Amino acid sequence: MAERRTAHPYYLYEAIQAQPALIERMLGRRASVERAADAMAEKQRLIFVGIGTSRHAALVAESWTREFSAGRMLGHAEQSFELVHHPMALGREDAVVIITHTGTTTYSVEALRAARAGGALTIAITGEMSGEGVRGADFQIETCEQEVSFAYTKSYTTALAGIALLILRIAERRKVLAGNSFRAGLNRVPQLMRQSLLLEPQVRELAKRAARLERMWLFGSGAGWATAREAALKIKESCYLAAEGFDTEETLHGPFSEVDARGSLAGMLSGRASDDRARMILRAGGELKMLRAAIVTPAANHDVSAEHILVVPEAEEWQAAFVHLVPLQLLTYFVALERGTNPDSGRQEQAAHAAAAKHYKY
Repeated sequence: MAERRTAHPYYLYEAIQAQPALIERMLGRRASVERAADAMAEKQRLIFVGIGTSRHAALVAESWTREFSAGRMLGHAEQSFELVHHPMALGREDAVVIITHTGTTTYSVEALRAARAGGALTIAITGEMSGEGVRGADFQIETCEQEVSFAYTKSYTTALAGIALLILRIAERRKVLAGNSFRAGLNRVPQLMRQSLLLEPQVRELAKRAARLERMWLFGSGAGWATAREAALKIKESCYLAAEGFDTEETLHGPFSEVDARGSLAGMLSGRASDDRARMILRAGGELKMLRAAIVTPAANHDVSAEHILVVPEAEEWQAAFVHLVPLQLLTYFVALERGTNPDSGRQEQAAHAAAAKHYKY
């Protein structure tokens, strides 16, 4: 077991920094991933299953399946607990992708067993040295070493890299890939993430202000929706701060009644038509005296009303799952430092939380 750290750099920081190189390594495993994809391409339904961070990866997969094929191919995201307790009929025409970094997540393992029992093709996307529970899958795709920090980061983005390779290959095999730019775009992801990491000084300044507030609201569209949810989860896990992630439009349908100057608002913009709505939301947040941050590509960096504008390198909306995520991961880390929390521990060093954890397992 790794020694517990009590000061910067925590394990979470090192994991954030390691992601570009780990994704490059993951992309180098293309051949093994594509063998699984070739088998999946013969199936009618593509079902991606996970819980927590892995659930967000499944939601990204659902978005990318539609994006990469211009809507001619559909994927479905399922939460593993719900799939086990409220099952869907699974059979030989289904491909079920179980996303679980540890390979021991109770209900993801149960979902895998259910899929196998129904005769579905099964693919497990897991970390290295993962648990035995996923060994029975027809294909196993390994991502990176096990995380030390309670807040998973590198396991999430390396899983996304594997998922992107799967979907690209399936779309190619089915002859529905919407253009030749997606594979080249995936190969550029590590360098784009390295450029996003250079935003650290600006993120530190934002963190100083955001850490003093009571909560955070985040929003995005397409893959940015799942990215907002993932960032909100990391803020909860590392900063012990209330946070919520929404689809851009959904922000206005109820949640905006709750927001006010006690919280910060962060939106992702990538140069698509959905950005117009994001600009309206940021302007509305200004009327409420909120601390606002916008994560934008250069093409989207106009008419943006926010106290902090973080310009990531030019990227497509589907790449937000990597490129826009990086400053949000850094924000999580530095807000935790500002608030004096340990971003690695998930609060398990605290007696009350340690006692509570005895009543459940993941």
